[in-house]
Amino acid sequence: MSCSFLARSFALAASCAVLTAFAPHEHGDSKSEFKVEKPVVFLDKAPAIVKFQLGRLSNEQLLLVDRATSHPKFIPVFEAILGRPKMLANFRSESVSALVVLRKTNEPTEILTAIERLDPEKNPGVLPELARLLVTQNTNTLKKVRPMLEQSAGKDSPSSVRSAALAALVTIESAERMWAFVQSEPSGATALIQSLTFVADPIKRAAYYPKLAPFLTSEAISATRAAAINAASRMPGHEMDAFLALTKLIQAGVNAPECARALAQIPKDKWPAEQLPALADGLLAAAKKTPEADRTQNSFLDLQQLAQDIAARLPKENGVAVRKSFAALGVAVLRLRTLHEQMLFDKSLLVVEAGKPFEIVFENTDEMPHNWVLVSPGAADEIGTAAEKMSPTPDALGRVHVPNSQKILQATKMLNAGESLRLRCTAPAKPDKYPYLCTFPGHSLRMRGTLLVVDDLEKYLATTTTEPEPTFTEWKLDDLVPSLAELSKSRDLARGKELFTSTGCISCHRIGKEGVDYGPNLSGVFIKYKNDGKAVLTEIMTPSKNIEPRYRAHSFQPKDGESFTGFILDEKGSDITIQTGPSDALIQKVPKNSIASREAQPLSLMPAGLLNLLSKDQILDLLAYLKSVAR
Repeated sequence: MSCSFLARSFALAASCAVLTAFAPHEHGDSKSEFKVEKPVVFLDKAPAIVKFQLGRLSNEQLLLVDRATSHPKFIPVFEAILGRPKMLANFRSESVSALVVLRKTNEPTEILTAIERLDPEKNPGVLPELARLLVTQNTNTLKKVRPMLEQSAGKDSPSSVRSAALAALVTIESAERMWAFVQSEPSGATALIQSLTFVADPIKRAAYYPKLAPFLTSEAISATRAAAINAASRMPGHEMDAFLALTKLIQAGVNAPECARALAQIPKDKWPAEQLPALADGLLAAAKKTPEADRTQNSFLDLQQLAQDIAARLPKENGVAVRKSFAALGVAVLRLRTLHEQMLFDKSLLVVEAGKPFEIVFENTDEMPHNWVLVSPGAADEIGTAAEKMSPTPDALGRVHVPNSQKILQATKMLNAGESLRLRCTAPAKPDKYPYLCTFPGHSLRMRGTLLVVDDLEKYLATTTTEPEPTFTEWKLDDLVPSLAELSKSRDLARGKELFTSTGCISCHRIGKEGVDYGPNLSGVFIKYKNDGKAVLTEIMTPSKNIEPRYRAHSFQPKDGESFTGFILDEKGSDITIQTGPSDALIQKVPKNSIASREAQPLSLMPAGLLNLLSKDQILDLLAYLKSVAR
């Protein structure tokens, strides 16, 4: 188990710690709050030696190294901070500003220089962060360095620098001017379309749809067509046009898996109903052309997944026919994903035939760690509760938080963000409803689904429609603030209390006599914020803005043994008291001299989209319940 896995795992674990910011805030950097030993670094040595010394430090140790704008010897420290994964944005910005002073340059120049130093393959998460830092610079600042950006956006620049520079130009120039700018060399259009993934402004992105639309054809150059397919689904206002163009490509047998992935990103309420049958036919044709040996690969599963989503929106008879056609291809492969920042699986129901082998492809597309555990009928609560009380010690198969129980039928290891695995299984012989869940502490109440085992899968598909998918709303603060006045009116407090449990908050918080003392106690939270509903709601919806030091997770690397992560409860004397989960059984004392390094985590424990599964009335009932419970 890697340090990076558990570092991320606890930074976002106990995801029901919804209100971690409901306490005094931590405004300074991490170096002043905890007693991490300041490293000794010799900045007057040769550049290679300085780089080696800095490279051995954790992020937290690196931030303790002296740095100032008073002498050029500090430049390597600021450069190291800029290139570090998982570095807080304010430290990156600070480093850019310092390098501007030391080198007498400007912010865009320093950011592009940092990108040029970067190895995107070794640190894939840093490039998007630096690119975002560049495109969010003051518009006037970017305009002043337009010539430099145009030079960096040229064909002779490294691809990472070129993409970031093009994205910055997109933010300050019209689509017409940018399109003319890249026409001087053959790969220019491809590079510009690829750079749109770094552009945060959806209106700016959408302005390029007329430019990339001609490349959504079978006659287009393959590289440019691939870039256009990837970008087409991210163009607000052009969903219908993109849907039709991508459907035609699938029907022509061109880039069908890539088109399926892009189509899946278009909001389903934008899918034109009259086009769905033709798209389903195209997907089936592409699937049939896939060699049997490749029908467990992601390219095939992308086709299958989109077809299943379409089947759920067709009239029952047509939907059944689509599902049966894919089932007839003879590959029992199920794909299960996590939903980003929702703490949910993307499917609450999987169906297999009794006693038959099947394969599940589990993909973690979230930032939190998750696993998949299949249990006996009626055992979900028992297994979930047992997992909450376990220490993060791997079993013989390297799995953590998987209880030793005969009621566990299948279980995966914890998957880090972006990881996936395949698990070959044989369905239970007895038809029944078998629950599956994620057993990471704080997740099991919310992350659940059912593996339905049936006698005859073909008969089931012919007679049953799929379950409706959960309804998600990407709530913004402005959507909810006008309704907060309703909190003073009669609300359904019983439903609010029920939601406090069903959303998973109760796994990590105490309110009144209910819940767990792991995250902050929420009794009287409205009193704390002077009955300001907007302030309370803001803390829920922007959880990583401020984190109380008591609830800042740290990852620890022992000198001998596996890494782990937890909250620091106390570090007086020779031991550190650490809590690694929402249970008193997960509090342990660790000798300080056994720890090689530790690193504070930048993210809140709360998934930012926790409210997205709720309706506005449900959110108001939950808030009203929180308001009703005083200390």
